[in-house]
Amino acid sequence: MESRRSREDLVVVEGSRGSAGCLWLRRTTLEKVLMGVSIVAVLACIALIGVVAVRGSGTAMPPDTQTGIRCAPAQVQLDVPPQDTGDHGRVHSGKDLQNAKNLTPTLKMSTQLPRYYARTEEGVEYDICNTPECILAAAAIIEAMDKTIDPCQDFYQFACGAWMEKHPVPEESSRWSQFDILDLELSNALSSILTEPMNPQDPGPINQSKNFYAACVDEELLETIGVTPLTNFLSEFGGWPMTLIDWDENSFDWQFSVAEAKRQLGADYLVNVWVFADQKNTDQTAIYIDQTSLGMSRSVLTTPHNYEERINAYKTYIYTTASIIATSLGEDPSNIDAEVLGVVDFEMALANITTPAEDRRDINLMYNPMTVSELSELNVGSDIHWEQILSTMFASTGIPIDGSTRVVVQEPEYLKKLTALVATTSPRTVSNYIMWRHVQALGDETNLAMRDVSFNYDMVATGVTAQEPRWKVCADKSNNFMGLAAGTKYVETYFSQQAKDEANEMVDDIRSAFKDLLAVNKWMDEDTKPKAVEKADTVSKFIAYPEWYGNTTALDTYYRGLQDIADDNHFVNTQKLLLWMSTEELRDLGHPTKRNKWLSPPTIVNAYYLPEFNSITLPAGIFQPPFYRANSLQALNYGGIGQVIGHELTHGFDDEGRQNDKDGNAIPWWSYDTLAAFQVRAQCIVDQYDNIRVPELDDLLPNTTLNGVNTQGENIADNGGLREALLAYQKYIERSGEEPRLPGLTNYTPFQLFFLANANIWCGAITTEGLLNQVLTDSHSPARYRVLVPMSNMKEFSSIWGCPADSGMNPPHKCVVW
Repeated sequence: MESRRSREDLVVVEGSRGSAGCLWLRRTTLEKVLMGVSIVAVLACIALIGVVAVRGSGTAMPPDTQTGIRCAPAQVQLDVPPQDTGDHGRVHSGKDLQNAKNLTPTLKMSTQLPRYYARTEEGVEYDICNTPECILAAAAIIEAMDKTIDPCQDFYQFACGAWMEKHPVPEESSRWSQFDILDLELSNALSSILTEPMNPQDPGPINQSKNFYAACVDEELLETIGVTPLTNFLSEFGGWPMTLIDWDENSFDWQFSVAEAKRQLGADYLVNVWVFADQKNTDQTAIYIDQTSLGMSRSVLTTPHNYEERINAYKTYIYTTASIIATSLGEDPSNIDAEVLGVVDFEMALANITTPAEDRRDINLMYNPMTVSELSELNVGSDIHWEQILSTMFASTGIPIDGSTRVVVQEPEYLKKLTALVATTSPRTVSNYIMWRHVQALGDETNLAMRDVSFNYDMVATGVTAQEPRWKVCADKSNNFMGLAAGTKYVETYFSQQAKDEANEMVDDIRSAFKDLLAVNKWMDEDTKPKAVEKADTVSKFIAYPEWYGNTTALDTYYRGLQDIADDNHFVNTQKLLLWMSTEELRDLGHPTKRNKWLSPPTIVNAYYLPEFNSITLPAGIFQPPFYRANSLQALNYGGIGQVIGHELTHGFDDEGRQNDKDGNAIPWWSYDTLAAFQVRAQCIVDQYDNIRVPELDDLLPNTTLNGVNTQGENIADNGGLREALLAYQKYIERSGEEPRLPGLTNYTPFQLFFLANANIWCGAITTEGLLNQVLTDSHSPARYRVLVPMSNMKEFSSIWGCPADSGMNPPHKCVVW
């Protein structure tokens, strides 16, 4: 999941978009068989489990080997072994399927899920859920599992081994996971919505989103237009020197170019400027100034000797795009090779003056408020004019900037070093670099030749071997730009109110579970605990979609200021939307923060926590199997979306989120002793993940390990979120009674199904290049370790699965923060 809105980094054929019939076609053979069985079960409950045992291929499942692991009792208590309810049938790897023909079902009335009793030849009775959703959930879990693996040795392989075999990474992706599959399903749905005929009764933004999509997918028109819009844009800044025979240095001003890049595109070349809630007073907004983004990973640029192939591919990327643009201009420059080397050398120098992510986790170190006049004093003796730079950036907002305007500088040392670097670099090289970043950002919005060049680089950098279909690219772009418009139709067509209602209840349960953990917490002192409880109680929740959905005026108001989007010029449409988004962000300066504003469309498969607002957001797009299933076991939902909720809630108390109080203000609210105790436990997490070696990367970067510092916030959230979700599920059971089991999985208790469901949401495969990128740049650990480590840190897991001491999933040393 995502904190600070970082993406959780996603098979449906193109023709399957939109209809219920096509949804049926996307089901596996096993799922279709089980759906048919569910109908029979509702009518007569005859031979249900026997049918579940049928494989998608039509052949019977082979006998399983016994794991020797014992089933869990129903009750779970915090940090102590679960209470015994007497159900200790051995878990066999699928013996439940082999015994299916020996079960005799009898109907049972219930005020909860429809269910029936099934009795084995040994006389053991199981209460089994027989809703269609339970049938499909069982099918999905069974098809994902590798039951030849002992769950106490490698639970990820046990739960996901078969899934990975059946879901290799598609050619157009660098990874393939449950997230990616749902993203593809969501793109299908959006494409269907965006290709519907224009409806004059719909709000204007919805029809504008359809125009954007239409222009984006019109490849013939894109070829006709070519790169001309891009070259016209570059000419606003004097053109790209390496593509011109005669470049006029006097036509280039790097400060104007950087400012206009922000104003027009929201880009952060050389410096990063944005407006958001003031971290020390979140009721107000502030201007932030930070170090630059980079065209490729900082690790690659600072240690190029480790990544020669990727560096060379990057150089080829720059060279080839420059050649295409030069040709389109009728130019034939002769020194492109040398200038490409200058661009890469300059970017390496930039990377080396940036601060690594490991050193950017302390808010106080990165909170340096000053006036624009004081900012200028950081660059004494240089020709940098901050007042003019910021005035240009804010020109579209009408907000005046002067010497007294307050800014928050996150990396003062970077700004000092940037001044020196630019002063000692030729204007031609600086211009070449900034123009390259424009081309990198906008080249894919032109013709196929430019897209092919960037794809050739992606093949080396990420391991993809085919480009995504244009319809998906455009559906995703439409969602990124106008998702709150198209999302209204998505929610209306695909989303269930039941999901929103159950999510609200689940958030309350998990909030309560977290407070129970606080109650038994032994390292937080009694002065700090009440403040932590208050912060947990204050966490606001954004569930599924904005409350103003359905209000045409509200949607029109949200998109106020957006210029008309036409169906015949994709590049210009992209420019208009980028300008609108940048202007809307900067326009917030000087106004009270909008704590109730949705900052993402509902049509994403993700979730996030915002520390400045102390809020969690769960968009509608994530309320799909395997994260959430209506009319199924809550064990699956608490193990799926419940853990996601717990993860996001825990972000408020990780190494970064704990720095903000209940109102989001970055002010000290922990005692010294509590902070010291927390840091010991957080360091345990850091060291634990730091010591995980990733052997799959030996061919690319030998002896690579996870980055325990960069991933500590997500790792703390993964561990705490799972613990909270399990405790919340226990609360549900106490309130509603024990749940039935799943057909075909009758040897697994609901508490074991909780962990299977949780592992299932992380099932995934990834290319070696994609894995390296994740380890180098992502704040999240690879999927395998998001399952293995949190579960192995839980006594409850080992108790529920009967894992002996010192087994793979029950190590003697466990790290627990929350």
